[in-house]
Amino acid sequence: MKAFWKYLLWLLSFFTLVTYYLFYTSLGEGTLRHFLGNYLSDKTGNHLEVNHLNLKNYPIVSMMVVINNGAEVTLKGTANIREINMDYHLIGDTLHYNGIHLNEKMNITGNMSGTTSELLITGKGEVFEGTTQFNFVKTPSYFKYTNINLKDVNAQKVLTFLHRRAVVKGKADIDANFKHYERYKKDGDVLIHMKRAFVPSLIGTVPFALKTKIKFSDLEYFYDVGIKSKIGTCIVSDGYYHQSKKEAKAHYILDIKELAYFKKFFKHRFNGGFASSGTMTYRDKKILLTGTTKQFGGLAEYSYAQKTLKVNMEGISLVKALKLFSYPTVLSSDIYGTVDFNLKDKMVFINTRLKKTQFRKNKMTDTIFNSTGIDVLKDVYNNSSFVGGYQNSVLHSTLIIDNGKKYLYLTNTRMNSKANTIDSDFKLKIDGEEIYGEIYGTLKDPKFSIDVQKFIKRKLSKTLGKWGGTKKREAVARKINAVKSDVSKKLEEIDVEKIKKKTKHFLNGFFEQ
Repeated sequence: MKAFWKYLLWLLSFFTLVTYYLFYTSLGEGTLRHFLGNYLSDKTGNHLEVNHLNLKNYPIVSMMVVINNGAEVTLKGTANIREINMDYHLIGDTLHYNGIHLNEKMNITGNMSGTTSELLITGKGEVFEGTTQFNFVKTPSYFKYTNINLKDVNAQKVLTFLHRRAVVKGKADIDANFKHYERYKKDGDVLIHMKRAFVPSLIGTVPFALKTKIKFSDLEYFYDVGIKSKIGTCIVSDGYYHQSKKEAKAHYILDIKELAYFKKFFKHRFNGGFASSGTMTYRDKKILLTGTTKQFGGLAEYSYAQKTLKVNMEGISLVKALKLFSYPTVLSSDIYGTVDFNLKDKMVFINTRLKKTQFRKNKMTDTIFNSTGIDVLKDVYNNSSFVGGYQNSVLHSTLIIDNGKKYLYLTNTRMNSKANTIDSDFKLKIDGEEIYGEIYGTLKDPKFSIDVQKFIKRKLSKTLGKWGGTKKREAVARKINAVKSDVSKKLEEIDVEKIKKKTKHFLNGFFEQ
């Protein structure tokens, strides 16, 4: 019995010495901090360094931990195997922990209470250049009863943190509420509101308001987006996304008041508004965009897939279309046909029919009327068409303006917008005369060359045709010989310069507007 008490007294003395060493000496505290840091690192899979530890008031514990050589967290409260109730203060410029990589300054205070299997964490403070307030319950494998509020945070910094392309600038308010949250099982919604957002790559410094609501149901997301600014609105509704299949679809309504704001994005100045509606689909890593618009008087149906935009036109106003593209409107017409844009190879293919084609009053029509007395505004050309292809700044095309009596054909046309040149054959019927020739030179000051031989042959053919009704071959032969022997006299009667002048007036308007 004496031996028992002796050994018990020895054990108590040993434990007293160990306790004193660990709790009341700096060397013992260092040993305990090192042990606790290794233990927490092994349990969490992170490098946690305990820089301060105070157990003198146990069960009240205070400690400071450095997380993966970044943020520091100070903890104070009770912590044991059964229960945790500790206040914390998280501060630092970076936080890397269990897949979380936050390279932003933070200053957050809060409380942790509960057990290791179900720990309630609350907090508030500063992050993403704004403020936050949150609470959630952390279990070993998922989060539940999660509420996170972010106020006036930097949208670009949030997107970067979420590994998303940071195209939107501005301050954002974000409210997230989840009953359950883990990687493949989610039940909750997120509301995003931005009063003044910017997309510099799209519309420069023009601000817009944005509201987005996303509902999460396991692997399926349902979303709506509203965008409003002084230049127009865009509404995306019935949005759907499947996380596992990587598939998405949505309806949209677009109403832009002025396209000129998008010059930086399109690399071209568009004028006027544009209104459209349609659907967007994403499947197999491919985007399909379809829609319709009545912006140009008729109906335009378009689809975008694999960097190819196809437009089908039914009765579109040429005037409205050219006004959109900031091009001169020499003609008015209703367009029927297709335009294919190959954005990858930067190619355009045009195949159209033109109905109700008329010349519009402009410098060209005034010049023609003043010099020839011909009023080209009164004629309507229903048998017209335009086909062509554009690549590397060069347009190859054929334009036919025809009403059965008068016509203008521009064939084998080659226009180089970069070099500002044109080369085209033309055939023109004006004032009862058919004229053949060529257009060449610059787009601003094109030259016109008339094929005089073809013109003379036609004149002679007309003259001979008048004599074709005679019954006497001898008389016909004598008259033909007379015409041939007197060609020089006939040439003098043909005012070629006048024809050239009339032709130039007729064609000039296509290039000088």
